[in-house]
Amino acid sequence: MSEENNQEIVISPLDVVQQEINRLKSDLDAEQVRVRSYRDDLFKLRESVHQFFTDAFDSSYEDATINLTDVNELLLSIGASQLEQEFEGRVTISYSFTVKAEDEDNAREKVESAVSGMEYNFDAGNDDSYSEESIEVEF
Repeated sequence: MSEENNQEIVISPLDVVQQEINRLKSDLDAEQVRVRSYRDDLFKLRESVHQFFTDAFDSSYEDATINLTDVNELLLSIGASQLEQEFEGRVTISYSFTVKAEDEDNAREKVESAVSGMEYNFDAGNDDSYSEESIEVEF
């Protein structure tokens, strides 16, 4: 073996410190770019909100005309969740049936019992509600 192949690579403590300084400078530059981007986004959000209210108020700045659609458009434009309304509805399901029973009251009981035990595949969602109001049987 020659002496050239056995040379040790020596890194001085100053080289290690300089490498760390360079890495930290690079990290700092990347964070400054990220912060500038957030700052620019914040200025855009402020301008959007300011413009929204400028458009909504009349010239005297005493009364505003704001509707849910406009508010939701603003919220969507700034990346926020839109406001939701509650809607109430009713679903009517009709069944035709034939049942054998001793009399009409017994037939009504059989049908009501069968219908009340049915499973409904209704997903009311997280904040929504559902209730069964009535079962009506006609003969």
